[in-house]
Amino acid sequence: MNRMFQKGMAALLVLSAAGFLLTVGKGPHGSSLLPGRTRLAQVRWTGDAETETLVSGFVSCLASSAVSAAGKALAARDAATAAFAAVSENTDSLSRFIQSQNGDVNRESALVQANAFWKYSLKYNVPLDLIVAVANTESHFRPEARSPAGAAGVMQVMWRVHAGLLQANGIMKEEDLLDPEMGIAAGSLLLSRYLKAYGDTKAALGRYYGGSATVYWNRISRNLAKVKNARVVAAF
Repeated sequence: MNRMFQKGMAALLVLSAAGFLLTVGKGPHGSSLLPGRTRLAQVRWTGDAETETLVSGFVSCLASSAVSAAGKALAARDAATAAFAAVSENTDSLSRFIQSQNGDVNRESALVQANAFWKYSLKYNVPLDLIVAVANTESHFRPEARSPAGAAGVMQVMWRVHAGLLQANGIMKEEDLLDPEMGIAAGSLLLSRYLKAYGDTKAALGRYYGGSATVYWNRISRNLAKVKNARVVAAF
């Protein structure tokens, strides 16, 4: 069983969060505790264990806020169910958006990429639509993409420039950049650092690109618009 197939299956078959959704959506006798959330509770979860942990942390914050504000466990359950279901819907929508942009990307790869965009957006606190737009601009979502200059993967990261940082974050060799998840992890990590360093999206993108910030921003903006127009990110 190859690595891509394993990751595709993981994206489709992780059941713990799905079980959580169904549990919080039902009362002790099987009745719905959350009217109006039944459809959301039935959306399949498409994440992996690390993504579940990241989203769980986010959900815990929502739940805590709901309990504080309303003083009722039902409000916390409502917030938690909505958050998990929204992430699941978003992952599926994003995978379909990826395939709409590049018909050569198969379903397994699209699901792996969609999950990775969500995971590393949360992990590195970088805007989801931004990293998706960068990936579309850089490689058109092709994990195997290589540039003449040596950039590789979905996010076209330069190994010879960033090897030390990448290895410190678990990306151990250049070939790892051709794995869709690791390639997205690498690009998201770099963008996160540049956003923190510059405090400005356009300047951070210029650093990522290694050229004119204005030229690159114009290219990214077009793909940002595609993401927004496709409405692939549902509200929590």
